[in-house]
Formats: sequence, C-alpha cells, structure tokens
Amino acid sequence: MIIRILRFVKRKLFNTGHVISNPELPNFGINAGVGTKINKPRRAIEGKQYITFGNNSHLGANGWISAYDNYPYTNQVFTPQISIGNDVFIGDYSSITAIDKIIIEDGVETADFFYVSDHTHSYIPEENVTVRKRRLVSKGYVKIGAYTGIGINVVILPGVTLGKYCAVAAFSVVTRSFPDYSLISGNPAKLIKTYDMEKKKWIDPPIGKTRRTKIVSTIPSEEVDSNNIS
Repeated sequence: MIIRILRFVKRKLFNTGHVISNPELPNFGINAGVGTKINKPRRAIEGKQYITFGNNSHLGANGWISAYDNYPYTNQVFTPQISIGNDVFIGDYSSITAIDKIIIEDGVETADFFYVSDHTHSYIPEENVTVRKRRLVSKGYVKIGAYTGIGINVVILPGVTLGKYCAVAAFSVVTRSFPDYSLISGNPAKLIKTYDMEKKKWIDPPIGKTRRTKIVSTIPSEEVDSNNIS
C-alpha cells in the first residue's frame, strides 16, 4: 500500500504532462528597452501599462514602482505616466509612484533609498478616516533632468523640476525646482553652488538670495481651503 502511494505521489510530481508552466515575464511585464534590468520589487507593480524604461537602465532590488489610475478608497481616477530614459541607474529600496507624471531623463543615477512621488494623501482631517484612506492630491508632475546625480536617502516631492547635470546631496528633501548645473543640499534643499560651463568652475549663488533656507509648502493650494474637503 505504501509503495502504491509513493508511486502516485511521484507521478503527480514528475509527470511533465501535468506541470503548469507560469514563466515570469521579462522585467515583470513593464515596457523596457534593450539591456534594461528591473530587479524584484518589494511590492506588486501596479499600472505597468503606464510605465516605460529606455535602453540599458537599471532599477535596484526591493523597490516600489507603481502608476495608479484609480484610488478605490476615494473613487478617484487618474491618467498616470512614469517615463524613465536610457542609461538610468536607480539604487535599491527606491520608491517611484505617480498619479500624474514622473519623468526621469537619460543618464540620471541615484543611490539607494531614493524616493520620488507626484502626489500625497490629503492633509485635511476627516472624521474617522485614516490618512491612508484620504484622497490623493498632486501639486504637479516631477521631472529630473538628464545626467543628474542623486545621493542616498534623497526625497523629491511633488511639483519639482530638476535641471540637467544637477547634484543632490545625500539625505536632501527637495521641495522646489532648481535649474541646470545646480548643487543642492539640505532639508529643505537649497542651492549651494552652480557650475559655470564656460568658466569650468562652481559659482556661489548671490548671498542672501538663493542660499537662504526657505520653507516651501508642498501642500496643493486647494488643500488649504477647508471648503474642498471631499
């Protein structure tokens, strides 16, 4: 009897005629160019049809990348886009989420724990509603210019545009936009220097103007209007 049971189990395990094939799609089904590698994410990828990668790009392990076209808790509908160019390198444990648009141009490189999003949950308190179930709001799309370098644990918030060839220091929180060739650092990030391509050197910004620390609101204007509670 035992021998018959063992034979039955063996047939079930090794009979190739009954094996269900479920091969994993290349790059988890995201539209990616030649030579691009998307490593295993820590969360399921949502909105794959709205995400594109160019050629020879890299998304590190344990990341979170998703483009949301709806939010069931609040019945919102969106038209998201995440566009990542050629020769982009994004480190491990990074988070990239969109309900509007995120553009990362060619040659951008980030260290680990990079965070960028074009939206937040509403800051307006609602009776018996947790933050996670509040509506999603966006201050605008995010764009990171070509060949920008971003250090470890950098956060880029909604509505920010970084120019080309910028350098963002580790642990910076970027709440506003900066032009090409900017070196920025801090929380909130401020301009430290600008590279002059003609003079081939870093130039200090005008004293008392761009280097001062200024708190910039990341809350969309409609969020401060109590009449807009949904």
